[in-house]
Amino acid sequence: MDLNLTGEQLANAYCASCHLKPDPEILDKRTWGEKVLPDMRKRMGLFLPEDFGQLLPEDLGIPPGVYSKAQLIKREDWEKILDYYLDHAPDSLLPQARKSAPTLGIPGFQASRPDLHRIKGNLSTMLQIHPETGDLWLGDRLKMIYILDPKNGFQIKDSIPTEVAPVDINWNYDGSFDLLTMGRMDPSNDSLGMVSKFWLEAQEWQSKELLGGLIRPVDLAVADWNGDGEQDRVVSQFGNHFGKMSLYLSGSKNPTEVILRAEPGARRAIAVDFDGDGNLDVLGLMTQAQEGIYVWLNKGANQYKEKAILRFQPAFGASDFRFEDVNGDGHKDIIVVNGDNADLSQVLKNYHGVHVFLNDGENKFEELWFYPMYGASGIEVGDFDDDGDLDFFVLSFFPDDLQVPKQNLVYFRQNEKGEFDPYVLSENVEGNLLTIAVGDTDSDGDLDVVVGAFEFNDLYKGASKSWKPFVFLENKNK
Repeated sequence: MDLNLTGEQLANAYCASCHLKPDPEILDKRTWGEKVLPDMRKRMGLFLPEDFGQLLPEDLGIPPGVYSKAQLIKREDWEKILDYYLDHAPDSLLPQARKSAPTLGIPGFQASRPDLHRIKGNLSTMLQIHPETGDLWLGDRLKMIYILDPKNGFQIKDSIPTEVAPVDINWNYDGSFDLLTMGRMDPSNDSLGMVSKFWLEAQEWQSKELLGGLIRPVDLAVADWNGDGEQDRVVSQFGNHFGKMSLYLSGSKNPTEVILRAEPGARRAIAVDFDGDGNLDVLGLMTQAQEGIYVWLNKGANQYKEKAILRFQPAFGASDFRFEDVNGDGHKDIIVVNGDNADLSQVLKNYHGVHVFLNDGENKFEELWFYPMYGASGIEVGDFDDDGDLDFFVLSFFPDDLQVPKQNLVYFRQNEKGEFDPYVLSENVEGNLLTIAVGDTDSDGDLDVVVGAFEFNDLYKGASKSWKPFVFLENKNK
């Protein structure tokens, strides 16, 4: 039927049928007109003469079903939507809102970039600090794990080859560990990811596959969700056009997969009894189109009920989150960083940054604090200055390189008023920062920070410099 709807009404109907409807103001005219809207049009099966000569989705290896074979919108209705967005979008995005300027130098920390004395690319894909030994476990895109000794200048104690790039790890009580490997790091729908168990046998590392066929996984959470005394696993399978958030429950023979959400963009999961009923639930972050924080409530008998806690528009770029009591009222709050800037809209966005959503005591969340930070992509939370409250370290994989001072790593120290004072490194750190880990590397009782570098030149052109894969921030507060 021709209801003679306006462009805004049509956008409310069509755009909001797949995800939260984005406002025109979130992107500039050029990005809407040349990148985002043409792709949305093709997903609805509307191809125009201007598309002739371009590769079709199937030519690009995009799986069937992502771009509709049937035309789902009339051309005249599409043109109304197009006009609505282009008429209301700004020529260029507004700058960041006024914020406290970061202070140069991170108080209480001594920063260094250790030289590992070999020619190798800085391509860190995983950083974890062992909770007992304090050793740094570094995963490399070139299919290797290195165990480094912080107490001896980060000398290499051991190295372990992997099938593909390692991205997450969980240590077991018996000295073995479960490793999540990603498959292709570049956007893909390949199912090369896996979870493998590694153990030492006669001083040699052995491994076996526990879970395979994972779609570009990025995060592994381990807990006993079904209460049988065995480990279960939630794997965030980010994927590309396809993906899923999956819970693998232990069983007598093979794990049982419970698909919590069958969509791409699964980013992180946390085990928590969210509703206080005694059963462990899954609290997770979904990115891409259906951006938001969701909880999957454990109803027993392997049944889980999804509930949306926070929803974000599809260009929000959520990248990571934590669930911690920020204001000390006994209720855990949600901290979200958003700054993913690798898709169709690669422009600096004033809504990228760090968000704190306070819990009202009944698991309803309202944004209390926002600090603009271009490209914010990873966060660690802890009492870094040992004063009894929580602070944040946030890294940016997509910073504004022209911003002064450079804000690719910001330390937010909570002050006595419950506000956060920002600090940045006084040292110039080259390359993109991709990974971050915290732990006690020197057994002195405080939290040290390690930030991993991922330098694209080393990936595309090969290594030519001494290997310095991370920045080490040694905590000197004690």
